[in-house]
Amino acid sequence: MTKLNIKKLSAFVRRGVLFAFLGCLAACSALLPHGEEQTSGRWTHFDEVMQSYEEVEPFVSTKDDLVRLGFSPNEQPNVKILNHIEVLDKLMPDSIYQNTELPRGVQTCLSEGEQCSAYEYSQQKLNIRRYGSFLADFFNFKRKTETTGWEFTALFVLTGNQVVYKVWSGTPEISKHKESINPLGPLQGVGPALSTEAVKP
Repeated sequence: MTKLNIKKLSAFVRRGVLFAFLGCLAACSALLPHGEEQTSGRWTHFDEVMQSYEEVEPFVSTKDDLVRLGFSPNEQPNVKILNHIEVLDKLMPDSIYQNTELPRGVQTCLSEGEQCSAYEYSQQKLNIRRYGSFLADFFNFKRKTETTGWEFTALFVLTGNQVVYKVWSGTPEISKHKESINPLGPLQGVGPALSTEAVKP
């Protein structure tokens, strides 16, 4: 075999290896970044925190019960203590309700003044991962992101030592998909940046 043929064969093999490598990268989504975003708490699933929340009974449960169930600022992070002014701002932001239209616990809070306070607890757990073509993502031509998880927030209103009102909000199951397409890939956004620099004095 002549030297010329050997060189051609070597170049052909290198190109084949390169194309195989690039093909592997294009199909390998395991190389794409992923991460987790969460606030600390004792619960790992939405159903768990909801079960603890349902055990709290207004005009029966106390601060000690909140400690036992995991909603106390002394036992768990991410529990905010609200004073009576903050409680009223949260429950009656526009003051459009008559006192008789309010839940019994909120009326009790209004009548107790400074003795009224609240614990606001929040926890979320989000898993964020990118999927699709590695090369399209790496060179910023197309990026696909999936976000899954859950979030929960609860407010417990107290007068003195007793829970008089509770309310919750949240999302038991989060499933979001986002896709961004940039026809210019890594050059996307360079033009405006250059134009901005050109007009600088």
